[in-house]
Amino acid sequence: MFNSSRSFLLTLLSLTAVALVGAAPHGASYSHGQPPNGVAHTHIQRHGVHNGTALSLGGRAHGKRFDNARFTFYDAGENACGSVDDGNAFVIALSPSMYNNGAHCYKQVTVEYKGKQVQATVTDECPGCNDVQADLSRPLFAALAPLDEGEIFGSWWFD
Repeated sequence: MFNSSRSFLLTLLSLTAVALVGAAPHGASYSHGQPPNGVAHTHIQRHGVHNGTALSLGGRAHGKRFDNARFTFYDAGENACGSVDDGNAFVIALSPSMYNNGAHCYKQVTVEYKGKQVQATVTDECPGCNDVQADLSRPLFAALAPLDEGEIFGSWWFD
């Protein structure tokens, strides 16, 4: 498997570094902030904008409504789509399955909570989110509910 003990040591050091980055204590300083659910986006491998080739959403079509989605919030900044979000932007981080390796970078979505609808742009990946769960930028979350709620359940769809 390893050609030399040197490559083994380099691999071991790389894995250790990855483990240490992922093991930052709750409340530690993250470039994306620490959302209430403990998910930080700093360890995401950054991707450039997708080349425009249509990728499957695993059978999910644009325009389909995703109900009972769990929403939390984070402090936007450097994102997985390869740009930097303004702190006041209405942006959304999708689960790895929905983010689909950047296939939806800069696509518009509508987020709805208790009848209130807000437009947002997909710019990030939420590694701690499953399926249709999403992390909303602080201003986007605040446009839907008070930040002290920390977690809300609503709907979203691609425009």
